[in-house]
Amino acid sequence: MKKILILGAGLSGLAAADKLLLGNEVVVLEKAKFIGGLASSFVMEKEQIPRFNHHIVESNKITLDYLRRYNLMGNNKWQRINLAIAVDGNVYNINNPLKFLKFKYLNLYEKLRFGLFGLYCIYLMNPDKLPDNLDAQTWLNKYAGKRVTDKVYYQLYGRNKFNIKLDEISAKQFANRIKEKEFYDLFTFPEKGIQGMVDGLGDDIIKKGGKIILKASIVELDLDDKSIKYTIDGREFKYKFDIIINTIPVPELLKFTKGLPEDYIKDIKRLRYTPVVGLCFGTKEFLDPYNYWINIFNERVHVVYQHSLLVDKYKSKVSWCVRYGGSEEDLNKPDDEIKELYLGTLKKYFPNIEINWCLVFRERYSEPIYDKDYFEYSPKYRTPLEFMYNAGIQVTFPKIRNMNVALESGIEVAKMINENIEKKTMQ
Repeated sequence: MKKILILGAGLSGLAAADKLLLGNEVVVLEKAKFIGGLASSFVMEKEQIPRFNHHIVESNKITLDYLRRYNLMGNNKWQRINLAIAVDGNVYNINNPLKFLKFKYLNLYEKLRFGLFGLYCIYLMNPDKLPDNLDAQTWLNKYAGKRVTDKVYYQLYGRNKFNIKLDEISAKQFANRIKEKEFYDLFTFPEKGIQGMVDGLGDDIIKKGGKIILKASIVELDLDDKSIKYTIDGREFKYKFDIIINTIPVPELLKFTKGLPEDYIKDIKRLRYTPVVGLCFGTKEFLDPYNYWINIFNERVHVVYQHSLLVDKYKSKVSWCVRYGGSEEDLNKPDDEIKELYLGTLKKYFPNIEINWCLVFRERYSEPIYDKDYFEYSPKYRTPLEFMYNAGIQVTFPKIRNMNVALESGIEVAKMINENIEKKTMQ
């Protein structure tokens, strides 16, 4: 039996714990007072609502397996979503050819290049053939044209997503995002929500003999001693482990860890993250009864997701509006100021908005910034220390950030560890 410590009770940590419990002692430490991380929910109007925007696409097979495991799908419907771009006070649908022709932001030639690039991505593009260090600006200039790249893709993936120039961003990761079919696959959201998946995993871990320790503030992780010290409500505890899996952001890990090789620290210190600040809110009516996903250009708020267009079961029409790149300047602003700024932007495009309720959510480490050198320095599943592993979206390049990838990474790291334990047992 091995003592396995997992840092973080997000989806990757929970999936790993679930797969490692057979024959092992597993302890999960979580700083928050709840499990699930970005996939956690809150209660409003007697319903569980995800803190941050989530949806399921038909290709998310692992997520669907877990949702079915906990009988959460219900009578959900699958649909193709409508995608729009909001700019200069107007909202334009861009996946309906006739509506796209009215997109005044692009001229006729630019619309043609934009459309041809979309067809290329759907039918011909192979992200695996792109070099790891190719930048998005070079790749997009070639296939989408410089004017479309500067007017559309810089806004989408440079300014709005990471707040850096496209010539710093990985083309391979961007291509994988497009190939994931986010914009043209069938979408749904489980009728019974995703909190049941989070809670189900947590309950299964406990039933199998694992421990999930919440509100754990780590004081020191000593990799030479294979021990960790943490406090809960001022009381200090110590745990000795044989194997450790890190799923928390690298900057947080480095604050309390000693015993990592200096060369490894030098590499992973290069990892940067984009934060996210957003509102989840309920309205009397839909902001726009047609478009689920609305990207906003040249504004403080970057995107709106009208959640209730996927699952219209709540008393209010539920939406999220979020800011990614540059949102570090909003992280410490009071909630009332965030609401005023973000709702003020929305009212430019949806002047008749009537808010029933509104909550602010923040996350400093929403997603790694996938620059063109990311693969060179980013953490991998295995570390220089034989007993230490990583999981979570920071190790899954060039895959995109979503629940499916997080779950997959937890399953993958557990498989590695189980195989290594079995190999050593047989020696």
